[in-house]
Amino acid sequence: MPKSRVTRPVKRYKADFIAGSAELAMLLEVSATPKPGNIDRTHNFEDLIYEHFIGSAVGIFPVLKKAALRGRGIGTLVRDAVDGSTTWQTAGNCHFGAILLLMPLCAAASRSSTIPQVRTNAIEIVENTTTADAVQFYESFRRVNVRVQEGHYLDVNDPASVKIIKEQNLTLRDIMRISSTNDSIARELVEGFPRTFRGAEMIRQFRKLGYDLNSSIVYLFLNVLREAPDTLIAKKFGPQVALEVSARANDALKFGTIEEFDGELIAQHINPGTTADIVIGSLFIALLAGLRF
Repeated sequence: MPKSRVTRPVKRYKADFIAGSAELAMLLEVSATPKPGNIDRTHNFEDLIYEHFIGSAVGIFPVLKKAALRGRGIGTLVRDAVDGSTTWQTAGNCHFGAILLLMPLCAAASRSSTIPQVRTNAIEIVENTTTADAVQFYESFRRVNVRVQEGHYLDVNDPASVKIIKEQNLTLRDIMRISSTNDSIARELVEGFPRTFRGAEMIRQFRKLGYDLNSSIVYLFLNVLREAPDTLIAKKFGPQVALEVSARANDALKFGTIEEFDGELIAQHINPGTTADIVIGSLFIALLAGLRF
């Protein structure tokens, strides 16, 4: 008789490793310097400091692990992560965009054994979100102060918006699709995380070229910023300023004037926060893929 084949179990990413990679991605991003316009380990804002981001990242860890273990309920996970982020810090919103990226990615990683599978599963998770996810996502806005685009017919500050979501059976993916025209994080979720995974490959290339980890993160940050205007800047200062900052990021890379660029943005209180969120997502994927330092 022919010998029966023994099917070996697929080695999937473990929940602790997934959550640890996501937390570490947040810590590495905020620690990189000089990261033009944003808080890092060398400078703070008056109302927002480096330690706020450290506390936020650590507070989110239990929910990151829950996402990796549960693999569903993205809206509730986002809400719980927003709550967790304020466990030790009182500044409110430090990682909202990153949370929105990391929850489906962590859930996807728990079902995957390769990076391409993580992306495929994350796309499926977003596509299969529910109306309940959308309602919980809107609930999370009440927990922290998040800057949003004015004039949206589903105003996050209007309780009637939740009623509309329920009446129209809108899913979280529907909300992201509606928001994707003027929000880079929403666009990432709708389009299948293209910049997130491209950024992870960029990190790999920078490291392969011999750059240290800090420089690799700074170069990634500037490349992400130059390729598309930052959503947070556009919401605070208008789309033209966001375009100008992206062009300036390109010049800083081209001419090596990164520190001067950092000083300019800090002086004008212009912080590319959405760019930082995408960098966090990219670092998470890079760590899953084997980034070590």
